[in-house]
Amino acid sequence: MRKEASEPRPKRKRVHYAISQLAAWFLFVLIFGFRCFGRDRIPRRGGCIIACSHQSFLDPIIIGFSSSRAVNYLARSTLFKNSLFAALIRSYGAMELEREEADVKALKKCVERLRRGEIVLLFPEGTRTRTGEIGPLKPGVFLMSSRAGVPVVPAAVDGSLKSWPRGKIFPRPASVRIAYGEPIYPEKGAASYRKQAEELRDRMKKLQARIACVR
Repeated sequence: MRKEASEPRPKRKRVHYAISQLAAWFLFVLIFGFRCFGRDRIPRRGGCIIACSHQSFLDPIIIGFSSSRAVNYLARSTLFKNSLFAALIRSYGAMELEREEADVKALKKCVERLRRGEIVLLFPEGTRTRTGEIGPLKPGVFLMSSRAGVPVVPAAVDGSLKSWPRGKIFPRPASVRIAYGEPIYPEKGAASYRKQAEELRDRMKKLQARIACVR
């Protein structure tokens, strides 16, 4: 049985994370003409969930370097098979997720990090879009938000699908943008979770429509 890695210290300074952020921002501006809108809508302190639309494998990278604070995220369990790579992505805040089942352990880890004042990135569509349209969202994002007592910050990307669509091995240059919206504060109850998921999707669609017009 594999020994589970210990949780990173909540206030540890990730020097390599900050350097990576700067390097990624520079490269994305250079290659993709990257632009970011509404970054100041991410709370300066306290836990929060960034809920983003999902177009390509570039999206976690975009959120990681455009967020004003370090971001934790869920990664499929197969990425943790190599111990060296697992140690690397854990140092960037990755948490292991078993995609074949309801992973209660991953949910608990997310809530724990949120309660101690960190940011968790989620893609509530559950998969990458094939068309560019934002699909139905899973209401579990607001279950997690409610349990941790933290807001959900909507985010939408545009252009990453054109840069790196499904079936392509490598990304190609394209205009890539991201926008963050005003936080949504949680309400309790399954009906409220579904209602707020619809509100979140509506906000994400509006953000995407706005940045799609930016040149």
